[in-house]
Amino acid sequence: MPHTNKKKKKIVPPEDMVQFKWGGRTQEWEEEADQIMHVLQDQIDDSETAEEKKKKIEYAKQKQYW
Repeated sequence: MPHTNKKKKKIVPPEDMVQFKWGGRTQEWEEEADQIMHVLQDQIDDSETAEEKKKKIEYAKQKQYW
């Protein structure tokens, strides 16, 4: 297997993450979970190279046969 370079991960400190609170309602928990998911997704999007983004766009443009 050839050697591949790994991408450096950008680590967000826990202080910068949205924290779950004790108590509250389910709707509040869902909103907090949604915010955390968006922070993590932004990290993934920021770590993608231009080539990977281009491949995803080309794949999305392909006609799908179901």
